[in-house]
Amino acid sequence: MSVVSREVAAGVFQLSSDSFPLSTEPGPASRNAYLIKGAERALLFDLSLEEPELFAYAARLADAPVQLALSHAHVDHIYHLSEREEVWLHADDVGLLRRGCLFQRPVKPCPRLRFLRGGDRIALGGRTLRVIHIPGHTDGSILLWDEETGTLLSGDTAARRLLYGLHGYVPFAVFCEELKKLRELPIRQIYSAHDRCALPPEHLDFMIESLRPEFLRKAKKLSVPLLGQLIHLTRGEENKLRYFDLAALCREEIEA
Repeated sequence: MSVVSREVAAGVFQLSSDSFPLSTEPGPASRNAYLIKGAERALLFDLSLEEPELFAYAARLADAPVQLALSHAHVDHIYHLSEREEVWLHADDVGLLRRGCLFQRPVKPCPRLRFLRGGDRIALGGRTLRVIHIPGHTDGSILLWDEETGTLLSGDTAARRLLYGLHGYVPFAVFCEELKKLRELPIRQIYSAHDRCALPPEHLDFMIESLRPEFLRKAKKLSVPLLGQLIHLTRGEENKLRYFDLAALCREEIEA
């Protein structure tokens, strides 16, 4: 297995593993990290590949100092994090790193932590990224907005697949209001952590529509060991852009 990359916008690179299909058409889930290059430094968004050479690969591609930031602290976004000296993330996800959870162990040793908040701006030299905080997938989930290219790097928040409410919870109505705010941005393309294809800004509308009560009430209910009861909702076909797959812990609002 090795790291591969492609430039998805000027100075924005998608880093993937050749252990997954490298097609850019919609299809099964993959794993992707993103490198954003500025004139003075670069930022690596997520350690979402198992390949231990990911950070070194990003540093060679950047040919400049690389800062690491996490969209959130789930296990599949923090591979080899203990080998890094510093990481930026939202403070609300620190517990996942330091204490772990049902499906992941604490990161030991834990790197030095620097906290990001919604509205923060990350200057890379001639390019500035804006941090957007939207709880739901986890309490500390963030997205990065690159105004220069109209690219939204969405982690696991604005995506074709959404795992919801396992680590903190906000009502779907509140989550959808945050998605609506994203539509105010002049988005050209959305890149998530688990699809190589670009998502159009209209995908946000499809997510919002899919999270309406009338759809949630029709979702299947699953009993998952150690977690309890989840709802599972699928709309569309996985090989089409218009696809959404939701898994969420059951809540009273779904029953309303």
